Amino acid sequence: MLKNKNRVLFIITVWLISCSALVGQQNFSDFFIDFLRDPETQFNYVQFPLKTDNNTVKNKASYHPVTFLSRNHIPVICADSLNAIMQFPSPIVSIFQFGKDVAASYVFEQRNKNWKLISSKNENIQQLQEAEFLNFLTQYSNDESFQMKHTIFPFPSRIYNSPKRHDSEPENKLLMPREWNSLDFTAIFPSLCIFNSNNQAPNRQIHVFRNGKAAQLFNFIRINKKWYLIEIEEYK
Repeated sequence: MLKNKNRVLFIITVWLISCSALVGQQNFSDFFIDFLRDPETQFNYVQFPLKTDNNTVKNKASYHPVTFLSRNHIPVICADSLNAIMQFPSPIVSIFQFGKDVAASYVFEQRNKNWKLISSKNENIQQLQEAEFLNFLTQYSNDESFQMKHTIFPFPSRIYNSPKRHDSEPENKLLMPREWNSLDFTAIFPSLCIFNSNNQAPNRQIHVFRNGKAAQLFNFIRINKKWYLIEIEEYK
């Protein structure tokens, strides 16, 4: 009995230590969105010398900022939640563009409680952790029959009058197939950020940030090796 109590106390202690470490960490998703939206100050959050595919960037004078198609419209794919990436000591973010064969991947680490970009490389899109899900999004966007079969109806659509769920009651709708307006993710999001975490998770989310604030959330689930869109949330 005593051994079991000691084991429980040990587990609780480890959990409290890991929680306190997370409390001291800067939220990665907030940092990354700001990082993309302000390329002029990115060099402040780069660990020099910066390792790249074929080179080493020695200082800020030779640094070329990480750019995105739109600073004010940034979609992020993740598994479980945006914070899942913080389980890893070196979060990896890939930036993917539909129609391109190569994606750029960036590795970050915390240094003195601040996130820093420490390396980058280019990867073939089929080598990306989320290659299967990206292929699904492409087919979902280009094939209307496939889209209807991979959208679960009645389809929940929720609209919140705040960027945070708990600040307001949502306006709820349940859409039927006849009310459905086709979605083309390749057109809505020609470029996407991918937070690499647990690619075995049976769910995916696309968080959309407009002007740095949460604006939309698309929820997907994987059932019998097939992906389905199951709900949309909007924040005003």
